[in-house]
Amino acid sequence: MSNKTLGILELENKPMEHPGALSAPGTFRFPVKRLTVPGATTRNVVDGDHSVKDAYIRSARQLESEGVAAIIANCGFSAVLQADVSAAVSIPVALSSLLLVPLVAKTLPPGRRVGIITYDASKLKEEHFRAAGWSSTVIDVAIAGIEGSGSWHQLAQPVPVIPQALLINDVMAAATSLLKTDPAVAALVFECAGFPLTAEPVRIATGLPVADYVSLARMLIEMSPPVS
Repeated sequence: MSNKTLGILELENKPMEHPGALSAPGTFRFPVKRLTVPGATTRNVVDGDHSVKDAYIRSARQLESEGVAAIIANCGFSAVLQADVSAAVSIPVALSSLLLVPLVAKTLPPGRRVGIITYDASKLKEEHFRAAGWSSTVIDVAIAGIEGSGSWHQLAQPVPVIPQALLINDVMAAATSLLKTDPAVAALVFECAGFPLTAEPVRIATGLPVADYVSLARMLIEMSPPVS
């Protein structure tokens, strides 16, 4: 077990703590320090509200002062704040699992593409991709979301009540629909930090690699130097 601590910048919406969830005890074999970002909610971060930028910066600096080795967030739409937050601290920052898309794309043979499963496909824009260091004009992606589902509605609530089976069903439905529409998809990246607990069922059902926030967090801690 690493003694390096991961910092997680969290929305005000209460995170799920089902086994395998990003904020659940036991998901990681290293310490985790969670911090709620004042004013950051599912609705305003997904809607691209940049007014929360300063709160993210202050919260990241607080986590750094408390000795974390690296920082992630728990909403992939916070990708738009990646440059500002990473510039504000001296430790590695990866706010969105969208940062994994170029890596996953490079693992695929020609003619195959990355599928992105997101909280809301209608809200995921090119600005999120550019902020994560890539463009859909260079990396061919296919996107599906869970918008309109029971999980989608609950994840926007201050205290979401989502049975694990419901979330797995909703994410599986999005993945299945995407693969039916676009058979060239050969790997999946989960944008939403609520989705990691569904990753293994989706891997088993689809036979495809799945990368998510847990993948990102483990990578970030592995690459981070110990904090002196």
